[in-house]
Amino acid sequence: MKTSHVFPALALACSLGSAVNPAKAEVPYRFEELRLAEIPSIEAEPDVAWVTEQFDTIGAPNPLPDSERSRPAADWSGLPRPRLTNEHGHAAVVRIRNLYHPDSHQAHQWLRYLQSDDASPIAMACGPDTGEPRGVDTYLLEASRPEGPRYTVVEAWLDGKTCKGLALRRYQTTVKPLAGGLAYTYRTHCARCSPAQSETLHVVIPTAMSSSATGGFRYWTYLMEHLELPLGPGTSGSLRARIEEGSIRSWNRVVPRALPVADVELRIETSFAVGEDEPTIVLATRAVNILPL
Repeated sequence: MKTSHVFPALALACSLGSAVNPAKAEVPYRFEELRLAEIPSIEAEPDVAWVTEQFDTIGAPNPLPDSERSRPAADWSGLPRPRLTNEHGHAAVVRIRNLYHPDSHQAHQWLRYLQSDDASPIAMACGPDTGEPRGVDTYLLEASRPEGPRYTVVEAWLDGKTCKGLALRRYQTTVKPLAGGLAYTYRTHCARCSPAQSETLHVVIPTAMSSSATGGFRYWTYLMEHLELPLGPGTSGSLRARIEEGSIRSWNRVVPRALPVADVELRIETSFAVGEDEPTIVLATRAVNILPL
């Protein structure tokens, strides 16, 4: 049993309340505490440590770390391309990393779309005009899968012309819907990471007008984004996202049951204090008015 369920929720409520102008009527937050056992868990390795220094060599740089070059060879050339749709479908994101700045979010090439099948999005990174081999990672959220929602992550070193390369990371996991499908969550366990980084909470949400998370972004696109929060011992984290009704309207093409079309604020706070048996995770949502830019 955990030693404290009350403090994190109270702390969140106080932090939220302190930012509210008493003269304005605010819609109250709806709080929910999440049990760790309810959140699917998957084993994961440390992130690829892409080499990010400037390159002055002749020819194309190779930012793949030496420690990753012995990864299994992979051939994706026989994969079918996903069937795209403008109707209800699965949400897919493809990131093709910039060779010179492989960890710069704004430097990458991005694809995001809906597909009507469960084909691997990595086939979308292959073609005669893809350029030099580089890092590619893909994400597929099947929120409306009949057997239950799941999320697939693939990271590769890929020659797009041949669609062959190295398999760097891959996992597929069930995901837990939060707030009626506004967010989907799972957690990863990393045995090779430090204790503080050994457990991570992953949250996939529709595009937010503004968002932040203690652990940062895995990606952000004009379809969905993936944020991370720490769950290791001795850590605490906070996520905040303000999601416009236009994003909810698009998200309703992904989720199995339509959400009310309204501006929404989502907050998640995590803490794992000394003396607790497991982390505490508190979710808060409310309707808000977001002024257009």
